[in-house]
Amino acid sequence: MEILMYLITRIFSEATFLIGIFVCIGLLLQKKSFDKVISGTVKTMLGFTIINTAAQNLGMALAPLQLMLQKIFGMPIVPMDIGGAIGASLANIGLPMALIFIGGFAINLLMARFTPFKYIHLSAHVSFFYAGMIAAVLTTMTSWDTTVVVSVGSVILGVYLTLTCAYMAPITQKVPGGEGFTIAHSSSIGCWIASKLGGIVGNPKNNLEEIKLPKKLSFLREMSIALTVIMGLLFLVAALLAGNAFVLEKVSGGRDLLSFSILNGITFGVWITIIVTGVRMMLAEIVPAFHGISEKLVPNAKAGLDVPILFPAHPTSVIVGFLSCLTANILGMVILGLVKFPVVVFPALIPVFFTGAVTAIYGNSTGGRRGAIIGSFVNGLILIFGQAFLIQYIGGFEPVMRVLCETDYAFYGPILGLLFGYFG
Repeated sequence: MEILMYLITRIFSEATFLIGIFVCIGLLLQKKSFDKVISGTVKTMLGFTIINTAAQNLGMALAPLQLMLQKIFGMPIVPMDIGGAIGASLANIGLPMALIFIGGFAINLLMARFTPFKYIHLSAHVSFFYAGMIAAVLTTMTSWDTTVVVSVGSVILGVYLTLTCAYMAPITQKVPGGEGFTIAHSSSIGCWIASKLGGIVGNPKNNLEEIKLPKKLSFLREMSIALTVIMGLLFLVAALLAGNAFVLEKVSGGRDLLSFSILNGITFGVWITIIVTGVRMMLAEIVPAFHGISEKLVPNAKAGLDVPILFPAHPTSVIVGFLSCLTANILGMVILGLVKFPVVVFPALIPVFFTGAVTAIYGNSTGGRRGAIIGSFVNGLILIFGQAFLIQYIGGFEPVMRVLCETDYAFYGPILGLLFGYFG
């Protein structure tokens, strides 16, 4: 059991290892030479690690902004602590979470092999936390023993991993840069809704990425520069609204507001630049390597990859989506406060950025500018209202969901809670 738990929690739950294993198998099945197998496997793992590390640091770069927004809206000042939230949650559901994760992935592989849904979900960090939400709902809302929780949870996770990749596949093919793979991420329902809404409310010919800018602002077409400038301005505005004394004491460590804001904008731009580098390195290796999997092991298989893979080709959508989604989150928080909803929630900025950005990309692909803005705005409403409804069903998993509640958690989680509260 100790060896199994080590493999689950230290090897298979790490997306870097999982992707490396599949690339290695794919290259071996294509009978590539030893040097090409090693080179392709290592380059893919390096590329993914670059993307993943940069994405994590990009999310944490939002921590000071979250503190300032809490002050502006009169909320309790709660520092973002992902490590502490994960530790507190795993203490309650660590074993069923780990077993559901590995069982769900096994079912995903079986479904890819023996059903028409030929998609392998490779975002292990996504599926690991989704396994946690499932375990939390089942242990909180039912009186089942661990064996039943793990069995039912594995089936739910396996179906979720497979079907979300499946319904993301056709809409991803319409997104520039989305050819040859599908997206495996817990913003899937937000992306699907944004794609459908875009087709209703907008026109793809009004592409957000082709918006005409004055010559003096043409530098904003480069994502790294645009995000650096816009995030620097956003930090500065938030700092001014939060107040000089609060920012100096609680946020900036004594650094003045202007230099603090500029440095945070630059930090944000640095991590985006690193993500772009990782995307180019990984895509160059993983798509060709997966041909071996699709030819020999799982016929016609497609890899499900994380959302930052789309960011480099859609810089304007990333920015607009984040701002639109954040606006919706703040509006939703105000509405919940006005109706005196019993659960107090605050926008979780890591999900707001990543899901807001990617839903705008999908909304833009079918509805241009209007689709991007409305799609990411609706996604933001799902995030904030869904988080408020989800908290009551997940017991000790609440700390993680207050920091990392993405659209699929917020949408499907309350449905699972209601369902198993009734039948469990």
